[in-house]
Amino acid sequence: MRRRQALLARRRALMAARNGMAMPLASKAENHVSQPATLAFPEGFYRDGTVAMPLPNGWSADATRNGVSTFRIAPANGSSEAQATLAIVTAASTPNQVFGRQQRNMLGGVSFADLRRTVIDKMITAGGWVVNDRQREVGNQRVFEVIGQTPASNGKSEQVWNVYFTEVKGRIYSLTTNTAESSNARITSDAEKFLTSFNPTDGSKNK
Repeated sequence: MRRRQALLARRRALMAARNGMAMPLASKAENHVSQPATLAFPEGFYRDGTVAMPLPNGWSADATRNGVSTFRIAPANGSSEAQATLAIVTAASTPNQVFGRQQRNMLGGVSFADLRRTVIDKMITAGGWVVNDRQREVGNQRVFEVIGQTPASNGKSEQVWNVYFTEVKGRIYSLTTNTAESSNARITSDAEKFLTSFNPTDGSKNK
């Protein structure tokens, strides 16, 4: 029964990845507490249909669907256009009896392994692979970063994917950028600036 449930959950996650949906994560430390499939952004995150937060230069809000905001990133110095997406992954939880190393390998009550698995599934769907992952501090915020790659296809060069997970005020967010390798340093620098000032609950005050 448990094996069947795990297979069904994985199938739902893969289908959601194809449709661009934010899916809940199941963590062993969460006592099987279920989360809604799509969590809304906090009140004040949008104003008049646009993101009420300062964006890096060249970033513009594109669309919002199923709790995922997409941003276009204008090309610079002849580079190709890039894209970023922001989503709420799940609500943070308070795990029971988690100490030491296990606690250090979690973010908002969700294990790094579970967060990494969501990126692995996304890369499999896109025909790519995960290159590396690391825990960092970005703007005094604890961040778990997963780096992936997808091969060149349909006239696009090989793409580098940087997925940043961070917890802000009871929610775990993911910020994903994908761009050609030649533009990756600039895009990741801008993404980290975005994370440094990321305060969605107070978004309406930042403009």
